[in-house]
Amino acid sequence: MTLLSVRGLHAFYGDSHVLHGLDFELARGELVTLIGRNGAGKTTTLRALMGLVQRRGSVLLKDAQTVAWAPERIARLGMAYVPEDRGIFASLTVEENLMLPPVVAAGGLTLAEIYRLFPNLLERRRNPGTRLSGGEQQMLAIARVLRTGADLILLDEPTEGLAPVVVQQIAQAVKLLKARGFTVLLVEQNLAFAELLADRHYLVEDGRIAGCVAAQDLARPGQRERIHRCLGL
Repeated sequence: MTLLSVRGLHAFYGDSHVLHGLDFELARGELVTLIGRNGAGKTTTLRALMGLVQRRGSVLLKDAQTVAWAPERIARLGMAYVPEDRGIFASLTVEENLMLPPVVAAGGLTLAEIYRLFPNLLERRRNPGTRLSGGEQQMLAIARVLRTGADLILLDEPTEGLAPVVVQQIAQAVKLLKARGFTVLLVEQNLAFAELLADRHYLVEDGRIAGCVAAQDLARPGQRERIHRCLGL
């Protein structure tokens, strides 16, 4: 069942035309990546889906045309965005950060479930949000949207700047989310991390989808090299 269908998506920052007619889709329960060089338009794609930048085209979420909707209305339909900068509130404790976003739908994780998924957060629950390590802040940013009942999670570079052991923890958490039926659109440049998780990889170049590689095709001749070229490796 298609959860998100994007057709002819254009996005703009003022007079700057960043996305040039993207087409892609996600089925319910899939984990799909957007892969490409810095500046290719990956983060802008996530922001456009959430209605955070000027956009035109078609964005069907659960069969509702959302391209003209405000971000808060899109969020109530079950889409949640975890930005690269994580957006942790310094003046709030870990638990207060977790409780801040409103519940938009049934089916969100309880605090107890979140703490089982991220035991580090249970240990730090009374600490200010910014007195966490980078990995713990990333766990908090992901955990915060899981309580809301959103079932489509947009993850922007969750491994950026993290130590390898922490990247493994984040990978395990994302695997658990997928196993629980969450749909995830992941922006990632760490191919070793992305290929552990993804069903498909969309290649983004100059604000366009340049191709798609299914997980099972990565072993075929030339496919991994194709992704490496897209990443500029």
